[in-house]
Amino acid sequence: MPETKPTPELPSNDLILAALERAICHRGGNEPQTLSTIKQHLGLPHNGWTTVLLRPKLQALEAAGLVEQSRLRSKPLWGLTPEGHTRLDVVRVVLVLPEAPQHQRWSEARNAAGERIAGFRGDLRGALDEAIALLEADHEADSTTWFELSERLRQTGRLFASAIHCLREWPEPDDSQADIDDPPYGQRGRRQIHGWDSEFPF
Repeated sequence: MPETKPTPELPSNDLILAALERAICHRGGNEPQTLSTIKQHLGLPHNGWTTVLLRPKLQALEAAGLVEQSRLRSKPLWGLTPEGHTRLDVVRVVLVLPEAPQHQRWSEARNAAGERIAGFRGDLRGALDEAIALLEADHEADSTTWFELSERLRQTGRLFASAIHCLREWPEPDDSQADIDDPPYGQRGRRQIHGWDSEFPF
């Protein structure tokens, strides 16, 4: 007889309310959120099975007047009602949510930067050494060589700068507010570590 997989333990209704509240807060506004986003804040996998399990609980919370459903281009969204906020004020002290997605991103970026910053430094040093060697050579390199090298200098410099930001300058996110990067001009994408290995990272 095949072994049956245990049914995953579902979060309590109060924990779902807390996850929804945090999801709304971390999007930087007061907009309702998708079921997928709520799952992320509950630490649940994004698959059909968890959707099937969570929908009845959300419907029960809606029937109790604690959440409300809306739609955006036929996609269901969920928001907290005033009664839902009141309920959370009562039970918040005993609720413990899993690590927030924005904190996971910060931790992942910090760890990745720690592992790769030495390599980025070496790549930048190599490009700089090559540029200095070309400048000091008796003959002048052609423009194509310099254009190619300038692109390498740009990319290696930006990767090194991105790693510095993620490792040393990105403050640890606070659950009470959205962690939104507002970089100075020209530094957009400095936290996009998944682009580090692309040909044009950012």
